[in-house]
Amino acid sequence: MLTAVAFVGLAGAGATVRFLASERWPGGHRGTLLVNVLGSLLLGLLTGSGAPVPLVVGVGGLGAMTTFSTFAADTMALADHHRLKAAGHVATTLVLGLGAALLGLVVAS
Repeated sequence: MLTAVAFVGLAGAGATVRFLASERWPGGHRGTLLVNVLGSLLLGLLTGSGAPVPLVVGVGGLGAMTTFSTFAADTMALADHHRLKAAGHVATTLVLGLGAALLGLVVAS
């Protein structure tokens, strides 16, 4: 029961962080980039954690904080007026996200 409550609580917190970062940050796509890169780093750091930490923190909290749908919507909104910026946003998200995840893996091991 405690695991379920922690999962729901962290999912709510993660979704709130994502909302605030993407909606309140000037040029919302930067907020989405920030939470996705931070989430990648934290997921990498979770490597090797014992159960139920990856489920509760990784899937619940970080899964709600990071989001592909907001990333896709931000990219499409940028592409409406600035295709090069949209492509840069995608490339930056991929490079920084993968780099952050790798850094987390290295630090965790």
